[in-house]
Amino acid sequence: MVNKMKKILAILGMLILVCGCIDDRNIEKSTITIEQDLTEKNQKVLALTQPAPTITKSLERENLIKRMGLINDNGKTFYIYLINFGKVMAFYTTNGKITSLNAYLTAETKFIRDDDCYSKCSGVESCSVCWYVSESPDLDGAYGKNDDGVFFFTTEGAYVEWKGDYMVSDQPLKLSQPPELIMDITDKKD
Repeated sequence: MVNKMKKILAILGMLILVCGCIDDRNIEKSTITIEQDLTEKNQKVLALTQPAPTITKSLERENLIKRMGLINDNGKTFYIYLINFGKVMAFYTTNGKITSLNAYLTAETKFIRDDDCYSKCSGVESCSVCWYVSESPDLDGAYGKNDDGVFFFTTEGAYVEWKGDYMVSDQPLKLSQPPELIMDITDKKD
């Protein structure tokens, strides 16, 4: 342990000597550059004297793996609570996971080569400009972005879309107030 500490201190001393040199060619540095250099030097010292620990088990990854197993179970029932105006408007039991309306089975963009440009270019570097990105149609042949929101299938088989806040649980939650559906009807008389 003592030898390891001596090595770290020796490396730290060399680092301070090397990093502490002033570049005579650029005496007039901006304050931003000076402060960036100081921050970088300090970070190097901290990385040497207080290295990040090596962990063999990540609880974050474990939670992500557990979540993926839970939400990717086709037979799993979820409970979704649709929220608007700060109140639960409705709740449903779902058959499977809740999915974003902006999830696609295929890529949203595609790479297209300009054949005329490509035939005239020479070398890898210059030919890269002959490619461009274009919007790709969805499988239904339509272009564009879907509305933000989610969709799901109820345990009765009904398809539901929701654009708004929601809460999902794999167990029913106790509500402190009953769901409330509000419809805003305005009289448009001229």
